[in-house]
Amino acid sequence: MTTTNGKLTELEAENAMLRQRINELEAHLASHNGDASSATDINEFRGFRTLIEAAPQAISIARLDGVITYANPAFCALTGYDNLVGLPISALLCDEDFPLLEAGRRNVLQEGVWCDTGRLRRSDGSAIPIRVSTFVIRDHAGNPVAVSGMFEDLTTELEREERLRLFEALVENAPDAIGVADFKGTIIYANTAYKTLTGYGDRLIGMNGFDYILEADHETAQKALASLAEGKAAFLEVHIRRADGNVLPAAATMYTQLSPRGEAHIIGFLRDISAQKRAEEERFALQQQVIEAQRAAIRELSTPLIPISETAVIMPLVGAIDSARAQQVIDTLLEGVAEYRAEMAIVDITGVQVVDTQVANALVRAAQAVRLLGAQVILTGIKPQVAQTLVQLGVSLEGIKTTGSLQTGVRLALTNDASKRQNGAR
Repeated sequence: MTTTNGKLTELEAENAMLRQRINELEAHLASHNGDASSATDINEFRGFRTLIEAAPQAISIARLDGVITYANPAFCALTGYDNLVGLPISALLCDEDFPLLEAGRRNVLQEGVWCDTGRLRRSDGSAIPIRVSTFVIRDHAGNPVAVSGMFEDLTTELEREERLRLFEALVENAPDAIGVADFKGTIIYANTAYKTLTGYGDRLIGMNGFDYILEADHETAQKALASLAEGKAAFLEVHIRRADGNVLPAAATMYTQLSPRGEAHIIGFLRDISAQKRAEEERFALQQQVIEAQRAAIRELSTPLIPISETAVIMPLVGAIDSARAQQVIDTLLEGVAEYRAEMAIVDITGVQVVDTQVANALVRAAQAVRLLGAQVILTGIKPQVAQTLVQLGVSLEGIKTTGSLQTGVRLALTNDASKRQNGAR
């Protein structure tokens, strides 16, 4: 400790003498007003010193034994020391970087310059990564007398590089295809998922996106490029023809990003939606099955056929009857008569509010078809206004028995059934 303090005192005294000598030289040179070159030298010296003092780079000068004789404010700020004069450079390096210091000394003395990276220990004990560039200061005879160094804090640069590595790892391992293209569509970057999705591998770089999407999607892609040119994001679905010839649907999201040189690039995210499309098709098919099942249930409910005896069935109709339902009435009635071997079919229209020509013709056709099967149609539930409509329409109900109420029709059918059984018993 005493030795260090002694060196510091010695250096300070030496610096004081040098400052005094500089002042004497400046005064001497200033007294010779006719010596323009001397005045210029003084101004250049002052300008150079001002430049070093104000420089944002950390700059120091050390003797050949490594003791610092000068440090500008930026170097003091970097290290956290108020004054570095008299401190050995080795005190600012981490222990594991001592071999680096020794190698640097040899290189700079042999070659005149030396540059490398290491870690600098600050006054609070923390270490920061640095890049150091040194060169030799020589006297008029060319002998080395000191070493000057510039120190650059690499913390921000290394953090940026680490973020870049993390980003590259994230992109390369992303499940979605990620690519970068210019505005002509030429691929300049593609991650692993993108190369796998298209099946082209490394050949994808340099290809044009229009080379592997179907021609049917070219117009959609051109519209997307127009949106991107306006600074808008683009969302679209395209079909990609893989290297093996297979075609797969893909959802694409694209936006524009400017490079540091001001060039506009297209960044795109693509996802294979084949499974999604299959699920949608399956869901659509299931929906159609549900709709058909519902329609069948509705048809059954809208045209129910109920057996009321061994020889008679009844079909109560409710609501409006259009052409599709009229045909359904005929089909259901014929199938029911054939299945139950009915001799009488009661069609009750109590719940039918409107009977027009279409309904009347449907009833007539149903009766005629049933008669071909050997059965009789009984039309029940005819209200007075319906009777008037049928008369005004001139509809002939020939071959159809009619009753005013369902009860009467059912009684007629049951009576006919009982009579058949009695005649059979005889």
